[in-house]
Amino acid sequence: MAIGDPLTSKSQLSGRDSVDLLARTLYGETRGDSESRVGVAYVIQNRKNNKTYNEFKNLNSIEDVVLYPYAFSCFNDNDPNLAHCLKPDTSSAVWKNIVNLASNLSSFTNPIAAKCFYNTNTRFAELSYTQNGKLYYKFPGGSTVEISSKISIGAHMFFDYIFN
Repeated sequence: MAIGDPLTSKSQLSGRDSVDLLARTLYGETRGDSESRVGVAYVIQNRKNNKTYNEFKNLNSIEDVVLYPYAFSCFNDNDPNLAHCLKPDTSSAVWKNIVNLASNLSSFTNPIAAKCFYNTNTRFAELSYTQNGKLYYKFPGGSTVEISSKISIGAHMFFDYIFN
């Protein structure tokens, strides 16, 4: 199983090498935004290592993190990026850059610290609001949380929330 081998279904992602899964996720999530790519890679790493947020307590591998249902939209059945994740253009400069990042993540400076969440800047603006001097974010289909820290890089907003 070579990194980036074409797949015919999402079920074939299970059991793949962690570099392959990280690269496919980055390809689906950041193919058009090289500026925020390292940040998204570190979100994945941070989720694997984070034991504070309930949703990540049992995610102990890259596979667990990236294939967790609805965690990364590029793996949702109705997302147009799924086809790109299953059959990446392995001859493209973007794919080669992504594989290098996925293979050597620890050699790249982490620009987001321990942040575990992100969305596009546009979507973050749509889903967040300020009330009584505090910033809140409403997860699509989920809860509303108070943002503890955020940083915008490229087309993405990286953030954490206050855990109760």
